[in-house]
Amino acid sequence: MKKRSNLFAAILIFIIFIIFFIPNASIFASSLEDQLEQIKKEKEATKKKIEEVKKKEQDYLNQVNKVENQLLSSLDQLNTLNSNLADVKSDIDKTNIDLAVKENELSEIKKDLEAKEVILNNRVASIYKNRSASLFEVLFKAKSFIEFLSRLKLMNLLAEQDAKIIEDIKDKKNATLSVKQNIMELKKQQDQQRDNLEKLVTQAEQKKKEISGILDEKKDLLSNTRADKNALIAMERQQTAKEQEIQRILESLRYGSAPTGRLLWPVAGRLWSGFGMRRHPIFGGTRMHTGIDLAAPNGTPVVAADGGQVIQASYDGGYGNSILIYHGGGFATFYAHLSGFAVGAGQMVKRGQVIGYVGATGWATGPHLHFEVRINGAAQNPLGYL
Repeated sequence: MKKRSNLFAAILIFIIFIIFFIPNASIFASSLEDQLEQIKKEKEATKKKIEEVKKKEQDYLNQVNKVENQLLSSLDQLNTLNSNLADVKSDIDKTNIDLAVKENELSEIKKDLEAKEVILNNRVASIYKNRSASLFEVLFKAKSFIEFLSRLKLMNLLAEQDAKIIEDIKDKKNATLSVKQNIMELKKQQDQQRDNLEKLVTQAEQKKKEISGILDEKKDLLSNTRADKNALIAMERQQTAKEQEIQRILESLRYGSAPTGRLLWPVAGRLWSGFGMRRHPIFGGTRMHTGIDLAAPNGTPVVAADGGQVIQASYDGGYGNSILIYHGGGFATFYAHLSGFAVGAGQMVKRGQVIGYVGATGWATGPHLHFEVRINGAAQNPLGYL
């Protein structure tokens, strides 16, 4: 699409080049009326193309706005996911700390339980020994039977208390294990949530990247379309300027009377190329030569072939620096490839007055004067009037 738009712009530039700079193209028709009609048709076609390109420009602009909104939405989604991911990672850090605390508590409880179990085991072993000893030995050690029973009862009571303490420690250990298990389960859920969020973040970043690529493409299309539109608008302006110029010349042809007698030779030089069909010295091919070429050194003065008003004194495409003088009655003379001007547009000049100087501007292979005689805009053989 981008290449097609660039090709279209190149074609537009080529059309402008053909219309305004290459001699004997459609703008240089057999008469000014034909030229004017041709320009109007081309201008109308250019206007239609401008409208078409404007519609395309608006379409691309709407697409750019739509994709920009999609990109903003994607960025919001990505920011939200990143924020959620940061919160989950923070929660995981807190959970890891809680888990470490519980593991430390379990370690302390385990040590306490082992110590109590050792005490209980020793006490139980002592009671067992006392119970297995002979009654004589127990009585022998006790001062009385009542003391014997008291000893035995005390040992049982201590063992029961130790056993109760151990059960409490075991309950505490089980409770701590349960909390640890819950923390581990919570951490597992948080890890899963983190993994899911990381996947979503990766997908969101890929989506943002894809939308950014589409946006760049749409912007390129919009930029190329605007360039095409500006090229067409520039073409229309040039066509309008050419249209106005021809209309001005046609308007100027409505006054005065044609000169009588022969015209002056406009420059002191020899005839180099005559009027009529010839092979073009630059582009090749057979073309109509609408005037005569008079060879003369660069800077040789060029004079008005007769008195009149300068209608044009400017650069004119392939003709280079050119002067058009209207003499009245639809009769005009044209002087091209000048190196410089001695008069300006709108100025009245006399027969034989210096108006410019020989040069090689425009499409020229060397210094010479291209001289034309035009009647009502149509080129005539100048040799019939000199």
